[in-house]
Amino acid sequence: MHCAKNKKSTDKNIKFAAFTLAEVLITLGIIGVVAALTMPALISNAREHASVTAMKKAYSILSQATHSIVIDNPIENWNLADGNTNSTKEFFEYYKPYLNITQDCGCAQYVTGCWSKDITKALGGVNYAYARANSIGVDSCAIRLSDGMNVTFTFWSSTNVGVSSSKAVPAFYVDVNGDTKPNILGRDVFMFALTAESNSLYPAGTTNNSAGCTGGTSNTAGINCAAKVLQEGKINY
Repeated sequence: MHCAKNKKSTDKNIKFAAFTLAEVLITLGIIGVVAALTMPALISNAREHASVTAMKKAYSILSQATHSIVIDNPIENWNLADGNTNSTKEFFEYYKPYLNITQDCGCAQYVTGCWSKDITKALGGVNYAYARANSIGVDSCAIRLSDGMNVTFTFWSSTNVGVSSSKAVPAFYVDVNGDTKPNILGRDVFMFALTAESNSLYPAGTTNNSAGCTGGTSNTAGINCAAKVLQEGKINY
């Protein structure tokens, strides 16, 4: 009986620590501030990672198609004439059987469709020189793939796109997340090009170390970022 009485007396003297309402509110406020500071960076990193992954997938898809095509139709036998919609259509037709296409928007000097309605931006934020609403490139053909990617076929200067060739090269614009923003070269829009000399597909920027992968006011900045991103595995610019 005596022990039980002492235990009961001791229990009454125990005090339990607790947070006041003010302390809880201050803690929640701190958590909110930290989240506000870190969440944008986390979201941006997640988006960039998704773009890199999708770009690698696009390169793989086009590379596999190219490998299958050139077995019977070497690029050197194609009618490669820059500034000619018919030439673009010729190499476009080679690829169609090897791609899972859900929408074919055809070919034209300024083909409309299978591209974002927002005008694609250069890396520095100005409108890209060869972009219009629902269109990119000149004398081009455009498709949308089953995974949502938008692909436009065109021709480009080998020097500007950063691949090694003595002539204009067949090239691809790929918006790796389709119509979803940001629709910016070097962020979610990347270029690849073919060369007749090697019968191969290359990421833009292969021979010039992605020299045009910069910001600034240039209205073509970002066209040759693909090689840099593939090499580094991240968007680091």
